[in-house]
Amino acid sequence: MFCPFCGVKNEDGQTQCFVCTKKLPSLNGDAGPARPRSMHRATLSNSAPVMARLGDRFLALILDTIFTSSILLVSSAAVLSRWPNIAQGFSTVMVVSVAAASVVVIVFLYHWILEGAFGATMGKAIIGVRVTRYDSGRVPGLGSAAVRNALRFVDALPFYLIGFFVAVFSRARRRIGDYAANTVVLEQAVPLGERITVTLLWIAGISAAVWGTWALCPAWFQLPLR
Repeated sequence: MFCPFCGVKNEDGQTQCFVCTKKLPSLNGDAGPARPRSMHRATLSNSAPVMARLGDRFLALILDTIFTSSILLVSSAAVLSRWPNIAQGFSTVMVVSVAAASVVVIVFLYHWILEGAFGATMGKAIIGVRVTRYDSGRVPGLGSAAVRNALRFVDALPFYLIGFFVAVFSRARRRIGDYAANTVVLEQAVPLGERITVTLLWIAGISAAVWGTWALCPAWFQLPLR
């Protein structure tokens, strides 16, 4: 049975939708709304939304990690080219702490802004998954996206094992951040033109970051002579 409120498919015999938690009409004629509320569909057809597979979410994470790593690379090159001796006078612990904090900030801002404004990062858009509100299927907004991605660093310990096991045993495949932010990740068929555009932007961004790093710190790309 499809929920008349959010459109998610439930097993026959259930009395409550496992996504929006609203009461399902019985098969003996209880009336429900004529049409489900508008929400982001998992496909371009009128089929019900489908929870994103963990494998797809992992592939999207890999693509996003590659992109954010390129941002970190060119940012580091820019700082070191401007202040080459910036690390002098600081302990190793201090340098590592600042570097780790920079990684956390860039990763958080990247996922927070894109998921909050569009419901998908570049990796998610390429793979075809989207973050939505658990109760309405709408774009999460910056508030929910901030909560979801603040707890990303809890789910990511260690190597995303916490988030993985929570999602595996969650009926809607939600990790801790999704529970706290009231969000869920759904499959979404992205039009071919849009997917190609996002893929080209992803490639262009990484290429620009690598070129910028080479221009700022060419010594990083020189192989040691034997």
